[in-house]
Amino acid sequence: MLAFVPGKTYRRLDIHANVGGQQQGGISTPSGHPLILLFTGDQGSLYGYSDGFQADGTFWYTGEGQVGDMAMVRGNRAIENHRESGKSLHLFEYVARGTVQYVGQASYISHHEEVAPDRNGEPRRVIVFELSVDTHEAGVPDLPTGGAPVGMPQLWRQPIEELRTAAFTQESTDVRPTERKANTYFRSELIKVYVLRRSAGRCEGCGDPAPFPTPKGTPYLEPHHLRRRADNGPDHPLWVIALCPNCHARVHYGADGHDYNVHLADRVAAIENSDLCTAPL
Repeated sequence: MLAFVPGKTYRRLDIHANVGGQQQGGISTPSGHPLILLFTGDQGSLYGYSDGFQADGTFWYTGEGQVGDMAMVRGNRAIENHRESGKSLHLFEYVARGTVQYVGQASYISHHEEVAPDRNGEPRRVIVFELSVDTHEAGVPDLPTGGAPVGMPQLWRQPIEELRTAAFTQESTDVRPTERKANTYFRSELIKVYVLRRSAGRCEGCGDPAPFPTPKGTPYLEPHHLRRRADNGPDHPLWVIALCPNCHARVHYGADGHDYNVHLADRVAAIENSDLCTAPL
């Protein structure tokens, strides 16, 4: 699969030749890969679209549907539920006919409705997604490995049952725009701490104890995202696992890395369906 680089241009046909997905329209959902492709450009203004970065750093992306009110179905539903389905969002912008520039990996924060003309000039309700987009060259940053996140020690003291409930709870849409981006980063830390505590100090892959304690006194394990080959996939407890360095390296560099990753996904599902997920650290 292509490794998308922010700022780099691609022929859209080449992208689809590599990963599949619908070759027309703004939202493409390849069936064989855990990703969703979002395309934006000036041509969207013909259908009432006005995409772009906002003052708070979020990117507003208009959903699909050219005539009549938009509905939360198909591609629109895929964006809203991308974390639960374990799929990452990738945003591209047209720079020429058939050529797009990769903006970065995105995460759904919220959405709202606006009134805008459809293709026939008739007013209708449109869905506008509010996304957090990472435009750094290396993509979305890896979650820090091991230890307690700086400035969030309360997550390590919170009862594990409450932490699990928070980790599985959808982000609130009833927040001010300036809070949404901060909430996204907080959620990343929340998921990380929950998964590390869920492990109860043992690798969720091989079951061995963490190899050593961190300076904070917590067992050293590394959060791994199961739906992307780099540790920066969608934030949801079912798609993140706590691994020892050996198991983590096996996923990324082992000859059976892909199959082992599938096995780990089954392990997480089994853990979350058992009493182990509420074991205290």
